Amino acid sequence: MTWPAPVRSRPYAVAEFRAMASPCRIIAENQELAAAGESLVHELERRWSRFIPTSEVGVLNRADGSLCIVSPQTMHLVERAEFARLATDGVFNPLVLNRLEALMADVDRVSLSVSDQPIDLFTELCGIRLPRGAGFDPGGIGKGLAGDLVIELLSDLGATTAQVELGGDVRVIGENWTGGEWSVNVTDAINRTEVIATISVSEGAVATSSVLAHRWERNGQQVHHLIDPATGMPSATDLASVTAVSSELWWAEVVAKVALMAGLSDAPAVMRRHGATGLLIDGHGQCHVV
Repeated sequence: MTWPAPVRSRPYAVAEFRAMASPCRIIAENQELAAAGESLVHELERRWSRFIPTSEVGVLNRADGSLCIVSPQTMHLVERAEFARLATDGVFNPLVLNRLEALMADVDRVSLSVSDQPIDLFTELCGIRLPRGAGFDPGGIGKGLAGDLVIELLSDLGATTAQVELGGDVRVIGENWTGGEWSVNVTDAINRTEVIATISVSEGAVATSSVLAHRWERNGQQVHHLIDPATGMPSATDLASVTAVSSELWWAEVVAKVALMAGLSDAPAVMRRHGATGLLIDGHGQCHVV
């Protein structure tokens, strides 16, 4: 998914950087706003990255079932993840980390099945307790919530128009820079240089989940990172990618993921049930509008 560069009809400023293992771009009405958004993304990465041992998520994953006190931002993230698990009947599960790491390391042990236990949340304390032995992976929902929090910050600072892109996922407010709707190009999940559709949105979020972005070979077969909690194995979906449009980016990320796992026949109903529209791209590169 690509976002066209804005056409300059009034002044704006751009911050381009890398964070959360992704290229990022924030476009706002002045450089101070764009810089404030970039600073928040880096702060959230320091709190949420599972690759930073000192991050709050890193500490949480090493706590082995003990209570951890975290920042309000991290509390917000884990609350949203637990809400999504319940809302999707466990199809979205933020506790697949141990299973994913085992598959990537070519280790297969029954003890590394995906936990279906709830995450204990103590909101008044900003306290979190993961099920013993479970690992929390912020993944797409973390990237999505980061985009939402940046938009919230920019709005509080007075922005009336803003565009936040984190690894291809996008959240916007206000009119675009020419005074009309926002447009996003959806690229072919197989041939990524080809634009196969354009989505117009007045305001909100667009997120894409794909089984083609992170793949590796295991036991002579190609596998991907989208773990089905029911089997503990990569999802057997017949879709290549799903692009979901919703009001908030964290929720668009969730819906895109569960629709992708549902497969072509069930994905439209899944998306409608969760209040999203979007596009499905099947394994042959064909586009289906929801």
